[in-house]
Amino acid sequence: MISPLKTGFIIALLAVSNTALAIKSTAAQIEQFKNLSAAEQKTLAAQFGYDLDDIKANLAGDGATDSTPQTPIEVVTPREVEVIGGAEAIEVNAAKAAQDDDTKLEDNEQSTRTVKRQLKQYGYDLFAGSPSTFAPANHIPVPLDYVIGPGDTVVVQLYGKENAIHEITIDREGVLQFPGIGPMPINGLNFKELKARIVETVTEQMIGVKANVTMGALRSIQVFVLGEAHRPGAYTVSALSTMTHALFVSGGISTVGSLRQIQLKRKGQVMAKLDLYDLLLKGDTSADQRLQPGDVIFIPPIGQTAGITGEVNRPAIYELNKEATVGELLKLSGGLLPTAYPKASRIDRINRNGDRTFAEVNLASKKGKKTAVRNGDVVQIYSVLDKVEDAVLLSGHVHRPGGFAWRHGMRVSEVIRHTGDLLPNADMQFALIKRQTPPNRLLTTLQFSLSDALANKRGTGDPVLKAKDEIMVFNLGEDHAEALAETVETLQLQVPINEYPQIVKVYGNVKYPGTYPLTEGMTVEDLIAAAAGVLPKTELMLSLVARTNGETGAITVERTPLNQRASLVKMLTTNDELYVLGLDDEREALLQPLIESLNRPRKTDLARRELARIVQVDGAVRFPGQYPLLEGMTVQDLIVIAGGFSENAFSLKAEITREKVDEDEQFVSTHSQLELSQPGENGAGLMLAPRDRLVVKQIPNWDEQSFVELEGEVMFPGRYPVNKGETLKELIQRAGGLTEFADPEASIFMRDSLKEKEQELLEKYKEQVEKDVAKMEAESQIGEQTQLDQAQLAGAGLLERLGEVEASGRLVINLDAMLAEHADINAKLVLRDGDSLVVPRIRQEVSILGEVHFPTSHLYAKNLSAKKYVNLSGGVTRFGDKKRAYVIRRNGQVEPITKRFLWVFPVRAKVEPGDTIVVPADTDLASPMDYWMSVSQILFQLATTAAALDTVGAL
Repeated sequence: MISPLKTGFIIALLAVSNTALAIKSTAAQIEQFKNLSAAEQKTLAAQFGYDLDDIKANLAGDGATDSTPQTPIEVVTPREVEVIGGAEAIEVNAAKAAQDDDTKLEDNEQSTRTVKRQLKQYGYDLFAGSPSTFAPANHIPVPLDYVIGPGDTVVVQLYGKENAIHEITIDREGVLQFPGIGPMPINGLNFKELKARIVETVTEQMIGVKANVTMGALRSIQVFVLGEAHRPGAYTVSALSTMTHALFVSGGISTVGSLRQIQLKRKGQVMAKLDLYDLLLKGDTSADQRLQPGDVIFIPPIGQTAGITGEVNRPAIYELNKEATVGELLKLSGGLLPTAYPKASRIDRINRNGDRTFAEVNLASKKGKKTAVRNGDVVQIYSVLDKVEDAVLLSGHVHRPGGFAWRHGMRVSEVIRHTGDLLPNADMQFALIKRQTPPNRLLTTLQFSLSDALANKRGTGDPVLKAKDEIMVFNLGEDHAEALAETVETLQLQVPINEYPQIVKVYGNVKYPGTYPLTEGMTVEDLIAAAAGVLPKTELMLSLVARTNGETGAITVERTPLNQRASLVKMLTTNDELYVLGLDDEREALLQPLIESLNRPRKTDLARRELARIVQVDGAVRFPGQYPLLEGMTVQDLIVIAGGFSENAFSLKAEITREKVDEDEQFVSTHSQLELSQPGENGAGLMLAPRDRLVVKQIPNWDEQSFVELEGEVMFPGRYPVNKGETLKELIQRAGGLTEFADPEASIFMRDSLKEKEQELLEKYKEQVEKDVAKMEAESQIGEQTQLDQAQLAGAGLLERLGEVEASGRLVINLDAMLAEHADINAKLVLRDGDSLVVPRIRQEVSILGEVHFPTSHLYAKNLSAKKYVNLSGGVTRFGDKKRAYVIRRNGQVEPITKRFLWVFPVRAKVEPGDTIVVPADTDLASPMDYWMSVSQILFQLATTAAALDTVGAL
């Protein structure tokens, strides 16, 4: 018995033999029919009036799984890919450029065979097969976020109480005309939402019926492919098409178009950018956006390009996007082949003058990989020699790196015949031969001078070569230590753990400090040449060589003057370190690694205690600090290595502290005085011991020179140096005294230390005022508080003035008393560095500030009181507090206008010329004003000081 559900599927399946029916069968339905037994198939066919053989023939005819019109077969026709944008092929020489005319004259020279290779632009062969017909795959699953639109076909299968299959096309209004249910607007829904709506509607309106929803034929959309396309224009594609589909249907991108900056524009806005290199090199399609009707795919012209050829996986011309170095270009090409020899790579470049030039680059180093690549460059990667048994290699800063046939007795001058074989700026004093020594083929090195080798061919300076030797030539402009880093690493790896590698180090004032191979017979002079020489301002007399004992680890340090021939020819041994000191350089940082090494414990006899071989010098020397204890080092030597005496050194005597551990294992420290003027053991000739500490004393009473400024009504104003303990009176006498117009009582004396304290106080006041103002702002929002509002206004104004004012550092003095003939000792003012005195001329005005209607200055009148001066300025405002008014005397002192004698009788302050009368704000308005009064007084005092300074031109 066949179930009704199975019968529904088979009814649709059998319809494939009746071309009059437009019902499509799915792959699942066909598979279900095939899974029936032969008897069931025959019974069903007879039941519905079909011939079973016809059905089987129809199914087997072309292997179709449904009745959807089949996708036309893509006929691919080859498309010729232009080479380098249609230009002529770049000729890449696998050997080198043409030889110099004088080189051709050599008898044993053979002409270099030139291999020409055409470089193609990478990526354009993706479009080499252009389809004559194009239909994007319609059989892929429709994504759930696919937006339904007019022209799409929806297939709805009903099963349960009613079995039917409906294929419905969305009309232009975006409506799905569902049989038996009616119109259903679905335009703008995605596939997931569509399925949910149809299932929900069928379940609600058709009792006992369920629905299965799939997509049939999808609509087509029109897009534009413009710019540097092979065939630009408008194209009709499937709604599931992406940017790459449209590129293929247009025939791809022309060789003058960019593969890396393809733009998707929608309504004039760039919505996405596609870099086809991500697809080609990484298989990354994340940027391949789905198209919508009316989209424009714009292909701009190609950007900067660079080629790479030789021993790489993908020789080609690549378009540069973010790639800026040779290493990044090498990564685009897939990396090096095993046969590559990256140390002798070359860049073929056209310079700004239009001339073809060559640049050598070592791609085995980090620096070489970071070499900048320019538009139009072609990088040539050479291969290693097929046979190296009977050959020598030439690498580095030469025109023709590579292999040369070796013969017995061959010398360097036969490989490098003259300076024409070298690139400009080659190092003529330092070159290296890398050699493998039998039987373990361990690496050894030999140093020589190209200048000597070419000047005296076949002489002692022209080394004899062996098979497999490699000659390394260096550029004066490159870091030799970095260029030899790989060689040094090989030397370090090839030795047993308990042995030192064949390397040496040089630190300090040389052109290229670092680690170098220890070449055969290497001397101090050779190491200096390897480091490209010493720099200017080198302390030639104080270079040091540190040597480590391989058995005990003990370090000995010797003084090696570089201006003495005997020191320059000193032979170096494994792990030696050369320290070249500069005349003006700090030495503590340079010698710090050596000091740390000397402080490390080493293997010694248990019965013998050895202190670290370091000494220290402190005090009045140019470079105080710790130094290694040299062989036979004296006090005089230590002073010299520390840069000599400083300017303030007391050169007659010094103190030395000697430390030791006695027989009872007690630490003992002794202090001794040295007569530096004596050459013997009690003076500068004393031999130093480990951990000795020398203190060079300073000249008594030596100090940095102090200066004081005199301005205003002084006979000879200016900036004067002063001695310790010198007083203001003594300085004024040195300056010729005061002029007849001077007003000593109004003098302004300022001190830097007081200025700093005043500024700190002002900052604290400012913070407190800010807090009070913020508090009153919060309180004033609660209700009507007139007094608080007024206080808040006053506080805001005070806060603004606090932000503008700057402390003066004024010290109130009585200059008349100080200058008196028999001045009291307490009236003497001892000067300090940075002090300044301003003596203004006699003033005739009285100033009125604060809460008056017209703050100004008035000409002094002997019979006017403070109250009358205030009335002359319009009187006190309603915010003023005349009871608390005060006078700032011209000498900086502050007095209230009204004082009480015996707390009962009022006494009025007398106003003098140059005084300033201040009427403060009424503090009864709000409680914070009591605190702000002191701040206002400081501000007014600073204001009067600034006014006085401005009068005499000191501001």
